[in-house]
Amino acid sequence: MMSLVRPGIESERSPGYFVSSIRGGYRVLLPSGHRHAAARALMAFTTGQPRIERVHATVLGLSFAAGLGPLAAEGEVRLAPPHGLERMLADVLRRDLVLAVRTGGTGSDRKPVALLLTPLGGAVGYAKFAVDEHTARLVRSETETLRSLRHCHLPDVTVPRVLHAGSWRGMPFLVQEALPVGEQTDPPTRHRLLRATIQIANTAGVVQQPLAASEYLHRLTRAVKELPGGALGDALRAQLTRLPDVNLLFGAWHGDLTRWNMSSTQRRDFVWDWERAEVCAPLGFDALHYNLRECLRANPRTGVDTWLRSGARLLDDPAFARSGVTPTSRTVATTMALYLTDRTTRRLREDPSWSPRPWLMPILRNLVGRANGTRR
Repeated sequence: MMSLVRPGIESERSPGYFVSSIRGGYRVLLPSGHRHAAARALMAFTTGQPRIERVHATVLGLSFAAGLGPLAAEGEVRLAPPHGLERMLADVLRRDLVLAVRTGGTGSDRKPVALLLTPLGGAVGYAKFAVDEHTARLVRSETETLRSLRHCHLPDVTVPRVLHAGSWRGMPFLVQEALPVGEQTDPPTRHRLLRATIQIANTAGVVQQPLAASEYLHRLTRAVKELPGGALGDALRAQLTRLPDVNLLFGAWHGDLTRWNMSSTQRRDFVWDWERAEVCAPLGFDALHYNLRECLRANPRTGVDTWLRSGARLLDDPAFARSGVTPTSRTVATTMALYLTDRTTRRLREDPSWSPRPWLMPILRNLVGRANGTRR
């Protein structure tokens, strides 16, 4: 998306950027001419990351704010003129802007994400740029989801507003507002996680249906059947057909609710990155997804065993019972099995070479057995 020239080539029209690395294989380009904006960008791009990463970002940010960027950065580059990106975004938003850009990553994270800042470091918004057909679908999907959510009732959940959507070099891009997250917010408590899960589900209306009659199961079955041939796809298909036809609640879900996509205060939940949202899935998927990522993050070796217990307790919470159906051991196990099947199918469709962790199929078979009452 942006061409770089050799360090040292000077031009008034080509802004300079310091280069730094952050967790996850990402590189960030930080504006070298605006030290406070550079410091703010480092903190924003590490929101939700482990404490050691945030401490590292804080130290780097203080170095940039103190004018020590050349010493703290890995290098400096300049965008080859005429780059046009910063000017284009400033024109569509009608204000002076400074950009910090995150690049790298894999899968949907291949797309560059630009943090739009004021020259003094105030966050204005985020711009996501598609780089291929897969990321183009994600950008378009998030744009449509955010626009539709503006008309939905979310009493305690704040989502970003769309500031602009357009095309850049033949690919879609989306600019959304920056939510007020950071030092004043925390990861959600159990209560807030369940509250957000239920309120998001209700944006499409929560309905009760037998699993076999649901649009969700028909869609998931088609997706599993379309997976590339192989042992994993065959195993997923076999387990999916064994699930019992229980009554479940269905509603919308965010699709990737994690601590780096959600933050909370005592009164509000802030949720962003809606590119994977869907309008029909079993109630509880978002809570299960968040919980699994937290369990694996805390202990990659034993995390999934912890999730089997804690995920079941989440789905058995009275908050879900108040939504219309009292959970049972069969519905809980069925929902957890559907979540793992859905999550794995998504990953395989995006990257057929992806290999799941060794625990996946044993855990999935265990859950299907529980759903049928043959295992404890």
